[in-house]
This record gives sequence, C-alpha cells and structure tokens, in this order.
Amino acid sequence: MTEASDLPYKLFQRSGTSNWWVRFSIKGEGQVRKSLETSDAALAQRKAHEVWFEANYRTRNGLKSGATSFTKAAEAFIAVVEREVERGDRPAYHKRDIPPVIRRYFIPFFAKKDVDAVTERDIASYIEWRRDYWVSGPGKDITEIRYEREGRSIRRPLAQKRVPTVSRQRGELVILRQIFRYSVGQGFLNNGQVPEIAVPRAKVPNNRPSFAPEEFSRLEAASLARLSDPAIHEHLRWDRTILHAQIMIAAFSGMRPTEMKNLNWGDVLDYRAGRTKPLKDRDIKLRVHGKAKSRTFVPQRAALSWFDVLWDFWVANQGSAPPNDAPVFSTRDGKRLGSSNNALTELFKHCGLLTDYRGIRRTLYSFRHFYISQQLAHNVEVFHLAVNTGTSSGMIDKFYGQVTSDRMKEHLRPEWGES
Repeated sequence: MTEASDLPYKLFQRSGTSNWWVRFSIKGEGQVRKSLETSDAALAQRKAHEVWFEANYRTRNGLKSGATSFTKAAEAFIAVVEREVERGDRPAYHKRDIPPVIRRYFIPFFAKKDVDAVTERDIASYIEWRRDYWVSGPGKDITEIRYEREGRSIRRPLAQKRVPTVSRQRGELVILRQIFRYSVGQGFLNNGQVPEIAVPRAKVPNNRPSFAPEEFSRLEAASLARLSDPAIHEHLRWDRTILHAQIMIAAFSGMRPTEMKNLNWGDVLDYRAGRTKPLKDRDIKLRVHGKAKSRTFVPQRAALSWFDVLWDFWVANQGSAPPNDAPVFSTRDGKRLGSSNNALTELFKHCGLLTDYRGIRRTLYSFRHFYISQQLAHNVEVFHLAVNTGTSSGMIDKFYGQVTSDRMKEHLRPEWGES
C-alpha cells in the first residue's frame, strides 16, 4: 500500500488495485475512508480535497460527515420502530404495518438518492407513482402479498387492485415524514433540507379562503399593534416583526409558502444594488423555487420595505450582510425559518379571522389568494397574472372566483352612451 501527500487528508492505494483512496479523521466520528474511483493521481488529488471539504462542511453544520442513503436512513428508522414497539413506546401494529410500507413503496422509489437530496419534486413524483402502483406501475403483475406473522410465512392473494384512498395516502405520507424527522435527529440532514410533503386532501373547496380588503386591513393593523407593544420582550417583538414581514411579502407578492421558505437573498434580484437609493427609485424581481418549478416574477412595490426589515434582522444577529445563499426568512442563528403556523393561527384568532365566511380555515397560503383576488379586482389581465404567479388561467378561474361583483362594480358599470 502506497501513500501520498502531507495534507489534512491522506491519499493511498490499496494492494491489488490501482485506484486511489482518501482517509482523514473527523472529530466524534473517527477515521473516514473513501474510494476516489480513479487511478489518475492528479484527478485523485482534486477529488480527495472535495471529499474532505464536504465532510468538514457537513460536520460544521451539525450533520454526519458523509451523505446517508435514503435506504440506510429508512432501514435505521424501521429498527427504531421495532425497538419502540418492544419497549411498549409504540402500538404493536406499528411493527406489523410500517416496515412493509417503507420496503414496498419508499425504498424502491427513493433507493438511488441520499436522504438529504430528496426534493419536493421527488415527493410529487412519488405520490403519482404510488397512486399508479397497483394499476399500471410495479404492482400490476403482482398476484399475492407475502409477509411474516409470528414466525410463519403467509401468502395473501390480491383480489382487487385500485388507486389507494386519500386516507391511505395520507397515512403513508405521515410515515414518510417520520423518516425525515428521524433523519434530522440523526444528523443525516438539517431541517432546511426536509422537503415539504403535500398531503392529498379528500375535497378541495371551489373557492380558497382569502381576505376581503377590510379584513386584511384589520389584520395588518392588529399585527403592527402587537409588535409595537412596549410591554413585550425584544425577542417576542422580533418574532412578531418577522411574522408581519412574512404576511406583507406574501400578500404583495403572491408567493407560495414553499417558495417563501426556499427564498435566498441571491434570489431577490436587484436588491443589493438598490439599497442605497430612495425607496421610490428601487425595484426588485424574485426568483423562486417550489412546487417542482422555478420562475422569476415581479412583486408589488409594497413588499420591498419588508425585505429591508429582514435584511436588518440578519445584520443585527449575524453582524454582517447576508450572503447570497442565506435564507431571506431566517432564525436568529441564521438557519432557514421553519413553520410559522402556530404564530399565524394566534394572530388570526386575535383578529377573529381564523376562518372565512364559509368556516374554511385560513393559512399562510391565504395571502397568495388575497394577492390574486386583489389583482383580479384591479383589472390585471388573467394571462399575465397566471404567468407572474406560476399557475394557469384555468386554475385562477377555478379557485379564485371569490372576487365579488361588489369589488368589481366599477368595471361592471361602464358608460354605455347612446347606441
């Protein structure tokens, strides 16, 4: 076995092979060894540095030094489920029902990916694949199910193959979420890398919950009053300020919650160049990622000042301007902001706006609906609005029909004159 270099890592060749390997130590994990899969010394040197750098970067960010395959993470989760059942921490049926779902559906579909590389696009593709599994997918030729029960191998014939019910899909996706939560706890990925899992709904209402203009004004005023309360702690004041910034940017941009979560400062185009200019002379475009697609669009100018608030929040807590890959919506320690559902629900309740007039509960998504409704009410052309919001004219017609005749009355009363 030969070795080369005296860097933070060692390159070496094992006996009987011409390929180079790299090894180095990671605090708390011991020695890491990895094949570089090349016999070219110069290429091996470059690849070794990349492996060493990535391992240390992951470690500094609280992750395992090496990426973990989805299969390994899922099997480790199964082992935890089985131990928890044996200890009585889980119902006995979890040991019976959870492993088959993971091994029949999740592992075959995600097997080629590391657990920290699974995206929302992958989740969306999986949901479609799972719906077709028994009808036209991998399960269409399976005639029986085999499983173990009390040490015996049992075969059960498949009498009927069909698309899984919404209830079953939701139950299985809960298990998938648990795998990702477990993986975060093990350091396989961080919270910002967990993909959003859109659970299918049994019924989608024709019109999605939005706000009437007077309701939004009431919400805005109440939110500002809450964050300005002189009696609250500064940490709570900042939390309420960040929530208010979320509300205002969502309402004046139409971004989806996932797009907001994924937004980095490098995606706020023309922002840095305009920071020294008066607000009236500034403009921005937003480049967003989510729902398996990306687009660049223009928000309303009213959103701009709230990006300034978020920028100042980063500077106050990090001591410098945010880099391009920093999240726009962040925590005090610079991590990507998680769910704000609880804080938003509290604000909705405070204002008496938790549900709309039909009793349908409002969420952060409701501000996207408000934005689209406002644009329609102010006579923005549907095609242009669809392009800007990353949807279709048909979807706008189907789901955003709550722009009432009263709000559009000026457009419905043109001057006819004499005919």
